Amino acid sequence: MIQIDGDYLLETLKEAVRINSILPHEEKLAHFFADKLRELGVEPFWQVVAEGRPNVCGSVQLGPSQKFITLTGHLDTVDIAENWPTDPFDPVIKDGKLYGLGAYDMKAGVVCSLAAFKALIDAKELHGKLGKIGFAATADEEGLGLGAKALLNTEYGHSDAMLLGEPFWGSKQEPLPVGLTGKILYKLTVIGRMAHGFHPERGLNAIEDASKIVAALGQLNMKVHPKYGTGNYSTLKFEGGYKEYAIVVPERCEVVITRLTVPGETKEGLLNDMYQLVDSLNLACEVQIETPDPFYESYLIDDNSDLMAQFNAAYADVIGQAPAYNFGTGITDANIYVPEGNIPTITFGPRGNGAHEAGEYVEVDSLVPVAQVYAETVKRFFE
Repeated sequence: MIQIDGDYLLETLKEAVRINSILPHEEKLAHFFADKLRELGVEPFWQVVAEGRPNVCGSVQLGPSQKFITLTGHLDTVDIAENWPTDPFDPVIKDGKLYGLGAYDMKAGVVCSLAAFKALIDAKELHGKLGKIGFAATADEEGLGLGAKALLNTEYGHSDAMLLGEPFWGSKQEPLPVGLTGKILYKLTVIGRMAHGFHPERGLNAIEDASKIVAALGQLNMKVHPKYGTGNYSTLKFEGGYKEYAIVVPERCEVVITRLTVPGETKEGLLNDMYQLVDSLNLACEVQIETPDPFYESYLIDDNSDLMAQFNAAYADVIGQAPAYNFGTGITDANIYVPEGNIPTITFGPRGNGAHEAGEYVEVDSLVPVAQVYAETVKRFFE
């Protein structure tokens, strides 16, 4: 079995946690990984996707195979939640858990990818038997997915497979996603007519009509998928009325709604669903409907593919049991790599808890096994 340098992995993770990469400030952490690639003798590829927001990548050719597999994850974290029990940028290990902002989501997964990349470079006995292996750390996953979308326009977008280090462990309690929901945002602008609040009959109340739309969301045409079931929706923003107190009928109201989707639902069909709902309500106000970014397609991966068989075998050898899978609710960069890039992508990463919460942690004893599964999957990928 390919040996992982556990000390290197843990110390690199501690260093990464100390670096603030709250979006949109990924650049310092990208420089850190660029330096790590140079230490391995790999010249990094630097791709600026927005001002101060780069992807950093590196690749090696370790054999004659023309196949290309990339180990990947994202650089950015969300902002600091209140009531952190420790300094979120000071990695603290207690009871086998490493606490720190982004430790679980997903600096640990990126560092496990780097450790596996290093192990494959160090395994000289395998050189000449493999092919092209990439490492890619991307920006903006917690935002609009700019990094993953930009990566598709590089050589890494031509990868034959990807291993994405998001923290899905593969147990029955934390199954791996064989597919994920997609997502659409609806932005509704309801336009009425202002009048004196003591004479509402003279105006058109935008807030009241917007409320009717929100109350009727349960009537949306939610497609039923035989494996996923249905998606869901949630109102994220409802804003209208006076900015300074005034007795006026509100003439404008903005509503933002997120909707998770299942395979078979298209952006055009989802937009038509909202138009049909609004039309059915016969509102007095005008309603403008937009679908701003981000939009993600849902996806399913082929569970009978060679990649899945190679990963399952590596997982069983390292973890000691077969991985569990399900159809997940959520969004990752795999929603870009699979449906937009047509790249088979397996999502697997360390155990832990607290993504986007105070007290986020990763379980230290899961780090080396994750890196080992990555390395063993890559080795099998070229056999």
